[in-house]
Amino acid sequence: MDNYKSFSKNAKKILNTPICNNKMQTAHYTAMENLFCPETNKDGYISLGIAENVLSFDVLKDKLSVDPNFCQRLTQYSDMGGFRDCRESIANLLQNHLFKYKPLSNPELLVNYKQIILANGATPLLENIFNMFCDQDEVALIPSPMFPNFIPFAGQRFGVKIIGVKSEVYSNNNNNNNNNNNENDNNNNNNGKIIDFELNLEEFEKQYQLHPVKLVVLCNPNNPTGYIFSKKQIKQLVDWCREKKVHLLSDEIYALSIFNRNYCSGTREDNENNNGNNNNNDNDNDNEVEKDGANNQIPTNTFSSIYDICKGDMGEYVHLVSSFSKDFGLNGFRAGYFYSQNKDVLRYLISTSNYYSCSNIVQSALINIIEDKKYLCSFIKENQKRLASSYNFAIKTLEHFNIPYLKSSAGLFLTIDLRKCLNKLPELKENNNNDCPFKKEIQLWELLFDNRVIVNPGKLCYFSEPGFYRLIFTLPNEFVYNGIERISKVYNQLLNSK
Repeated sequence: MDNYKSFSKNAKKILNTPICNNKMQTAHYTAMENLFCPETNKDGYISLGIAENVLSFDVLKDKLSVDPNFCQRLTQYSDMGGFRDCRESIANLLQNHLFKYKPLSNPELLVNYKQIILANGATPLLENIFNMFCDQDEVALIPSPMFPNFIPFAGQRFGVKIIGVKSEVYSNNNNNNNNNNNENDNNNNNNGKIIDFELNLEEFEKQYQLHPVKLVVLCNPNNPTGYIFSKKQIKQLVDWCREKKVHLLSDEIYALSIFNRNYCSGTREDNENNNGNNNNNDNDNDNEVEKDGANNQIPTNTFSSIYDICKGDMGEYVHLVSSFSKDFGLNGFRAGYFYSQNKDVLRYLISTSNYYSCSNIVQSALINIIEDKKYLCSFIKENQKRLASSYNFAIKTLEHFNIPYLKSSAGLFLTIDLRKCLNKLPELKENNNNDCPFKKEIQLWELLFDNRVIVNPGKLCYFSEPGFYRLIFTLPNEFVYNGIERISKVYNQLLNSK
């Protein structure tokens, strides 16, 4: 029976979209209805799957509670693309806190408010950017593992296809590993540990020759791994995109959420001018993170914005998107922004900005935060300190319960490696499915969900091998500890089973 007879083809396409597992679509909302509380609901769900930072709300609370700029204009329509003064504030935020390069000899490369588009979150901006650069069935390349929602942002309404370009480097250096590998060896760590991530231009070129590629999206720092890509490799990717006339969008939504930087040992400094020493505000938490380390040798790169890598001259084909959801813990405020030096791109986004306007009250709150220079510097520093402390607590807890993980450098998450226990799961009947290698990963996710802990399976993030899960650590320590303890009970019970 067609329940959607009166619906358009577009609506039917969305309603009939197949999903990996229905529980995964609703898991977080299931958890919200029965949430863990150490005092009143110890058996409730613990969601370590939603990228929200709740660590610094107490620092923001006073700024958000009272708005000295409140006036009648907030009740009226704002300018297309956002209030001028809010866009000017964001331009100052970029130039003074995110970008390190100062174009002293060419002031025209300084960020101008007219090059900023403000929207109600990065989500509608990203969807509109996919639509701007790609027609239906054209392709955007994204290094994988990747943020899983890039796929619906691109494809759900506009039919743009996403192809993941593998970035994992394994210790056994097996370059033939991909998402179609269905050999049982995947469950036995056939490729060893992940020791690095790279932007391999040969892989980008291969996909470019096979598909109508119109866009490359680089999430740096990376979601889901927290990895910071090498500056040298990003510059090579910029040059490749310009040569092909393919637009490059740098998603830098975690650029101010870096907690693992400038260490004396175990780091790889690829900053051409050795400018990494500009950030010498070491603290005990950071040093502890590097001393403890992860179960591998993943390098720690210094973050450079795409603006810095281009030395301020982003030109026609390089653009930046970000938001206040992650670095400022304001997911619910729905405020994202886009920066470009391409006038035609900006004209398109301005002309469509009515469809995703940012609330005036939110814009006013952002101005209140950003324009208080002393407060802004203090907040960024304190938030990064708390991120480092929370990350350090999470990895110590993982080590206590003998759960392998990948070292992270930024963001709100890290990756746990549960591959060892996959071959202890009972065999499934559906062995002829192309997704067979990831069936056991999903099966393990089900077990974790049944034990009332939620993490993100690597399949959704386009990991090339099953058994990796993204874990959010920016929650109260008691939530993180109890969530990891529940994971360990499932993981270690399987490992010890016959």
